[in-house]
Amino acid sequence: MTAPAVERRTTSPTTALAATCVLAVANAVAFLVLAGQPNPAMAAVSVFPLLAAVLLWRGARVAPVVTIAVAVSVVFFRPVDLAFDLVRPADVAPFAVAAAIVSAAGVAVVSSLVLALRPAGGAGDRLVGVGGGAAVGVALAAALVVVWPQSDDTASLTDEQIAALPTVDLANFRFSPAQLRVGRGQPVAFRFTNDTDDNHTFTITGLGVDVEVPSGRTRITVVDAAPGRYAVHCAAGDHREKGMVGRLTVTEDALTAATHEVETGAHHHG
Repeated sequence: MTAPAVERRTTSPTTALAATCVLAVANAVAFLVLAGQPNPAMAAVSVFPLLAAVLLWRGARVAPVVTIAVAVSVVFFRPVDLAFDLVRPADVAPFAVAAAIVSAAGVAVVSSLVLALRPAGGAGDRLVGVGGGAAVGVALAAALVVVWPQSDDTASLTDEQIAALPTVDLANFRFSPAQLRVGRGQPVAFRFTNDTDDNHTFTITGLGVDVEVPSGRTRITVVDAAPGRYAVHCAAGDHREKGMVGRLTVTEDALTAATHEVETGAHHHG
């Protein structure tokens, strides 16, 4: 009499389920904690990884396909935000959350593929899911930072110049200040801060400048601009129509310290 066959159960559903839960939590933290202001609408995207987790827990046949689609969608939902944080490891919390998102997405994808291709399971499923998923996560991170490069180009600035850069706040659909003036001998560069719940851009169409500042982040932008006057606007959504416009003036003469930053307060509608 032969011994009954031992049914092998794959660990892939458990691994994928854990990854989708991490994905949901990390996305919620990104938009409720790390954003300039809590953004419940964007945090609600976490519902989709949780839905995938429920399908995995119930053993639904569509669970692997749904999980893969959800994992990839969460990563490329707002790719600039992730790319921005991934190239700034010194900002520990945002970097850690971004790394968690791409890593969890990679593990969810690979574990779901294993589950779809080998539903009966096999030795080393968990190792394949975690190890292969980590590799896919690295590939996703590389794709993000290559396709959506977000590094600050500050190589032309000295430490003293960086420390002295004027700050432009992006808030209430306004550039504050909106009238930017730079004189001879001064770098055409600014430090942008975004404490709102939405992303904004600093866009100068005539110069091909289009720099995005994610919610809750600060970035430095250096502009290659000859003397002249340039219209500035935010290209995100309908922000321009709501009045998020300004003007950059680069003069041929040096400015005094009092006039370098701006005519504060007002915003330009032309």
